[in-house]
Amino acid sequence: MNGPAIMVFVSLVFLAWCMVVFARRGGGKGALAPEWNAAWGAKGTPERPFEPTVSGPGIALDATHNWLWVATDEHGHRLIDKADIRGWKHEWKEVNQGHTKLEFWNNAIVIRLADLAVPVVRVSFGRDRELASQWQARLTTWLNG
Repeated sequence: MNGPAIMVFVSLVFLAWCMVVFARRGGGKGALAPEWNAAWGAKGTPERPFEPTVSGPGIALDATHNWLWVATDEHGHRLIDKADIRGWKHEWKEVNQGHTKLEFWNNAIVIRLADLAVPVVRVSFGRDRELASQWQARLTTWLNG
């Protein structure tokens, strides 16, 4: 191989590597996030235990005792009292995949808290926009209900 051919080959390998890395950064389906497990210590209190009414990857809700459990990359597993939640929203990044295909990556539920040490937590859903939208609706119903 001559010099220019080697440069073209190296460039193509680098481009392929970049495509793989950036495709993975968009997040998976969110299914890799852990489901709630009592063994992690997020059990509430004896008077007010945490018993999930509904749960999913990285998030669980106890509507009876007014607890929300989340698993985040930044803050680990947290049990949050309903009274400590100040706001919530569904965020995502729009990624144009060609001329006609638009994808929604990095879906997350962002929850603002009344906690000075940790004022915001994010629950990641990767590319699963539908699941993040469902959790946005559940939180809206629970918190406004």
